[in-house]
Amino acid sequence: MFSRTLLATNVLSWKQSVWPRARYFLEVQQRIVFAGVLISALFAVLNPHAPLLFMAVCILTIGNLMYVLQTLSGRLYGNRPFPWNWVLYLPVLAAGSFASALATVGILRWMRPDIGPYWRLFPESWEIVMVVCMGAGIVSFAVTQVQRKLSEKNKVLEQAVERSTIALHQQRQELSRALEIQKDLLPKELPQLPGIELAGAWQLARAVGGDYFDVILLDDRRLGICVGDVSGKGLTAALLIANLQAAFRAYAMPDAIPSAVCAKLNAFACGNVAPGKFITFFYGIFDTQRHTLIYENAGHCPGLLLRASGQAEPLQGQGGVLGVMPEWIYADSTVQLAPGDRLLFYTDGVSEAENGAAEEFGYKRIVAAAGQAPGSAAE
Repeated sequence: MFSRTLLATNVLSWKQSVWPRARYFLEVQQRIVFAGVLISALFAVLNPHAPLLFMAVCILTIGNLMYVLQTLSGRLYGNRPFPWNWVLYLPVLAAGSFASALATVGILRWMRPDIGPYWRLFPESWEIVMVVCMGAGIVSFAVTQVQRKLSEKNKVLEQAVERSTIALHQQRQELSRALEIQKDLLPKELPQLPGIELAGAWQLARAVGGDYFDVILLDDRRLGICVGDVSGKGLTAALLIANLQAAFRAYAMPDAIPSAVCAKLNAFACGNVAPGKFITFFYGIFDTQRHTLIYENAGHCPGLLLRASGQAEPLQGQGGVLGVMPEWIYADSTVQLAPGDRLLFYTDGVSEAENGAAEEFGYKRIVAAAGQAPGSAAE
């Protein structure tokens, strides 16, 4: 197993490092050969007495010698900044070009012994070979430098993308756990008392939200109903909701009136909520025997009381939002309910929902929609 893994790693490393270089070298060689053929044809047209084979051999030997020379001496100038990379590379280029001229004339002399002695061919042709070799070498070096920089940037981008992918995966896992915790904070079943019907719904706009509602049974005839909304969304809002739920359950005792609960929650929020954050909160106590709702609205969306006659009454409060000013004073309000009356509590996720034209749903549409809805709380 270890040898197979090592072999697979070596093959992958060869594909990622050796093969791209070899493929790049072959592509450059093809371009050089193609350019050499064109130059040779042009030179033959302009100077019919010059041997065509000479120019072809010159061009064909350029890439091989220069590539070997760049491979051997690449560590000297490859990682140097500009202009030192060119300062170190130009002598190497000149030496390689001169070596190419020597090799080219040697190959030509070996292939065509009738064109003259070596000592005469070299002075006549080395300038042309040097110019062609240095031109091709400069272009090849510039392309190599650009490709190296692009490769480095690609590696940096790949590492950044990999880190971002890992962080995103961890964030998704954290949000998933936070969502499970937040769902556990909501009541699984709403307590019911004779003469009333309760129903609740909760739907997120994002992975984790800042909305919360709860219903507690205070005694055999009274229910405590609360709806809260933390400013902002995401994990921070979910953590604040968890704290709010724990504090509400601690403060909402059977003998505590809504204004007192809101005051305690406000003091708690002022000491635990970060600057710039706040909580809107509605808490009401419904008495099934007296048919009354005692409530306080701490900056939350106005509750909606739909009379059996069709009249709609907003349930607004006198206190401010929780977590901003510890000296806020809260006061209770009381409404008398009659058979057939309905109560609707919601968050701004409903009232501020927008359509395609960026038009909010608004309070009036909530009243109209609630008035047209069937009679049961679940519906």
